[in-house]
Amino acid sequence: MLKQFLIYSAGAIILRAITALSILCTIKFITPAEFGLLALINNCMVFLPIILNMGLRQVLAIEFHDTPNPWILVWQLLIIYLGIAAPIATLLLFKLELINRYLFLSQASNHFLILALLTSLLNFMPEILFQLLRFQKKAFLLTSMQIIMGLALASATIYLLYFKELGLISVIWAQLITQFAASLFFICLLAQNSKSFSCPSFKQALNYLKTGLPFVPNIIFAWLILASNRWLLSRYWPLEQVGIYSFSENISLFFQTLITQPLMHSFLPIAFGNFAQHKANIRSLDKQYNKYACSFIILWLVIIPLGFWLFKPIMVYLLPAAYLTALPLITPLLIAQAIFAATHITSASIQFVKKTYYL
Repeated sequence: MLKQFLIYSAGAIILRAITALSILCTIKFITPAEFGLLALINNCMVFLPIILNMGLRQVLAIEFHDTPNPWILVWQLLIIYLGIAAPIATLLLFKLELINRYLFLSQASNHFLILALLTSLLNFMPEILFQLLRFQKKAFLLTSMQIIMGLALASATIYLLYFKELGLISVIWAQLITQFAASLFFICLLAQNSKSFSCPSFKQALNYLKTGLPFVPNIIFAWLILASNRWLLSRYWPLEQVGIYSFSENISLFFQTLITQPLMHSFLPIAFGNFAQHKANIRSLDKQYNKYACSFIILWLVIIPLGFWLFKPIMVYLLPAAYLTALPLITPLLIAQAIFAATHITSASIQFVKKTYYL
């Protein structure tokens, strides 16, 4: 587990360095108000794939140990996804004005929303591939792919902002280009595994949806816990305040990338493997993992305030003056991330025994 964690964490450090460079370049060209609008659009680009994939990405993790050939499962989940997501996306295209009015205060153009919708639709394909690689324990390959995507995203963003001077929409275009390239790679892998093609029966599709659908409210409410503040701020305060909060939250997401995601990617495959080998001792294993989660939280309650005190002078030096008011928000947001990370440990046994409705 430590080996897997270190690979994921090293990759995350590189990815966050790329992201930090990209954000620092981006805020040179867009105002806090535009950053606030971008944050709202990016929130939707996180939220919409949750609805479109109906928990099917999580089904791959749960069914992986019961499937002799995982590519059969991948094909089946992709067919179900396209059958659900394509009609929903088409319907949303006819409701862009309504979406713009209620979600973005009529500040976003249809061009923005169409690009965001296409990016969200493509999101499933690289994500299902990443999930497969995690549970095959191919940490180095997965991390390499994510770094390449990060470099492509940052390069496209900087190129469109600096050389083409497209403004805020450069960020959305760069995300679409990156997702499209990753989806093409996924399609090539599907072609190489075409012999594993399997169209799910109606009963299989229902079973997969029954397993996956409970993850939709699970992820939505987790997303609301982390992201609803932006929407509340947008109703009562100017977009500048949304931009300040969103910027501080972006800094707190370094914890998610460096700690939470590597922890989840390395811990869950090993925990599921242990549960599969010792089904009679799941309860005792679960108690042990819960003790680890409590120790994890206590450790970060000490490290986070100390780390912020050490790095604050560097952030004051690097940040534009307009963004310095974000600094007091960082410590509580980081602590929230630490607590949220621990839930991936405490919920492992619930996922393994497929009590997804309870979860």
